[in-house]
Amino acid sequence: MTSRAHWGSRIGFVLATAGSAIGLGNIWRFPYLAGQNGGCAFLILYLCCVFGLGYFMLLGKLAFGRTAKTNIMDGFKAIDVKLKKQHSPLWGYLGGLMAILNGVIISGVYVIVIGWTFLYTIESGLSLFGAHNPVDAQSGFQHLTHAFQEQLLWGCLCILVTAIVISKGVKKGIERVCLWLMPLLFGLLILMLCRILLLPGAEKGISFFLSPDWSAIGFSEEGLDFNLFSKVLLTAIGQSFYSLSLGMGVMFTYGSYLANTDNLKRDAAWIVGLDLMVSLLAGFIVLPAVFAFGLEPTAGAGLTFITLPYVFANMWGGAFWAFLFYLLLFIAALTSLISIYEPLTSLFMDKLKLTRRKATLLTSGLNLISFSVTLASLTGNLPIHLFSRNLFDAFDWITGSFSLSFTMIICCLYMGWIGFVPIWHNLQTTSPSGHIFRNYLRTSLRLTAPIVLTALIIMSLF
Repeated sequence: MTSRAHWGSRIGFVLATAGSAIGLGNIWRFPYLAGQNGGCAFLILYLCCVFGLGYFMLLGKLAFGRTAKTNIMDGFKAIDVKLKKQHSPLWGYLGGLMAILNGVIISGVYVIVIGWTFLYTIESGLSLFGAHNPVDAQSGFQHLTHAFQEQLLWGCLCILVTAIVISKGVKKGIERVCLWLMPLLFGLLILMLCRILLLPGAEKGISFFLSPDWSAIGFSEEGLDFNLFSKVLLTAIGQSFYSLSLGMGVMFTYGSYLANTDNLKRDAAWIVGLDLMVSLLAGFIVLPAVFAFGLEPTAGAGLTFITLPYVFANMWGGAFWAFLFYLLLFIAALTSLISIYEPLTSLFMDKLKLTRRKATLLTSGLNLISFSVTLASLTGNLPIHLFSRNLFDAFDWITGSFSLSFTMIICCLYMGWIGFVPIWHNLQTTSPSGHIFRNYLRTSLRLTAPIVLTALIIMSLF
């Protein structure tokens, strides 16, 4: 096994891990989910999910990685060694390989979307971007999603940039890039927020995001609509897990590079706080902008690539603000893609005894294959469908509804029922806590998270 890399600084680890969590889930997905599910009412549920469960799952995964000090697949075996017991290798195969498989599939889908943000950034920067009505914006986006060669070009550029960063290593690559990009991301978000809040009518979006409409989540004078409430609650829980990158081995791998002197409870709180801050800022940018132009916040996934282009095209200096928005979206997405590469690269280095550069080349090669095949199915160049969907929609549905949740269930059950003692002892070395915190963490891993994740899978099925 190769010698384990390590972070150069605490701030580097926090920003890199926050960069993994902060991505399309915050700036693209969160605003449209809030728009579809009642704004502030959804936000309140989301906050409860993040602090009540998301933080503890993140803390468990980071501690799991730091305790094991190896790749995600061998992590389960490493805990067995500390316990001086031997458990079924299925834990490693199910938890480890599923996490890696999720990363390969998701990266193929992710690169397509990053390519869209890359193209929109370039076009808006050259003042070529802008649609003057929603029909133009929609037709322009539909044309892009059917243009195979154009999307292939932008996606390959994203893969190349990611591979260069990963090949430089943990300190000189991932950490150094995130130390520059994450402050830039927050600066762009704040600048964008100041401009959007000055738009006439933006106060309607602010009110929508800060004044809860309880009927949107099932509460009314007639009582509780349990079906609606459970649906929105599970959506909020799913978004909190999705946003924190909990099902691809990223947090485990980043945790494995930590020294045993780092205060994990504090660092996990910073990561969750930064991730949540970006979601809130994105909500305060997107929703007021949509309301200011009299558009519907329930536009769904097309909010970013269909509705917002119309908004920017009708703003003073719209091309400039479009450039800033899609640049920050590209930065957020890129830092997440970098983190998705690292678990697989780490696995190849350990298992195949490869140098980092060769392991990176293999990882990027797999990503190129998954990206190309998924893109060809999306554009119709390759007539491959799964569950009556093109591969882009099918993979997004499978990972978002099933495989990510299943992987998290495996990891939570192992951490809660088998490996909790050494993981807890590792936490106690730098983050001593009492029995209440210990019991809550153990219960979250053993029962709460697996039950909720199972409910998410069932909801997706029916």
